[in-house]
Amino acid sequence: MKAYSYFALFQTIGNYLIFNPKSNKEDIKAFAAVATSWDTYYPHAERGQNLHNIAIEGMKNQRIIESQNRDIQVDANKVSEAGVLDIALLDNKGQERHLTDLKGKVVLLDFHIFALEDSPARIIRLRELYNKYQQQGFEVYQVSLDPDEHFWKQQTAALPWISVRDANGVNSQRLMLYNIQTVPDYFLIDRGNNLVKRAALIKDLEAEIKKLL
Repeated sequence: MKAYSYFALFQTIGNYLIFNPKSNKEDIKAFAAVATSWDTYYPHAERGQNLHNIAIEGMKNQRIIESQNRDIQVDANKVSEAGVLDIALLDNKGQERHLTDLKGKVVLLDFHIFALEDSPARIIRLRELYNKYQQQGFEVYQVSLDPDEHFWKQQTAALPWISVRDANGVNSQRLMLYNIQTVPDYFLIDRGNNLVKRAALIKDLEAEIKKLL
């Protein structure tokens, strides 16, 4: 009911909105709730009408996504081949790289934004793990969501692992398929191409990698 609730909805981390009113069902509800409150406390306010428009557009997008999901048919043969949803994107050298091609290795599937403030420290930590366990069959498949392709290529030029970029950024359907609410986020995949754990369930990443190796 407070006036600043409007501005809270548009807070960002770097260049990215914390709340996603385009496709996140819970965030759409937040926009709708504040819009309804503004109808009571700030009737006819232009910002209140703006919230209504954003919430309505988000609801339309959500219905479209849910309709598309109902129409998706999964090939049973593909399911038996891999326990993860495949990702096929171009790497920083222009080569298409499939996540499922890494069967036989322990893989850290990492969704990352290099433009975020804590990116350098996170990359250093990943590099330590990669250097330590790569010879034992550990691999990193890192999906960048950075909007600037040139910036991404500069940031990944010296990285030793697989670096791909999703041009759709934070609006990527892959985030929805993997149920990612915030970035960065990661998953561990075993040698059989089975998704084992996501970041929220991992207390000690190095220990989990050693278990799978």
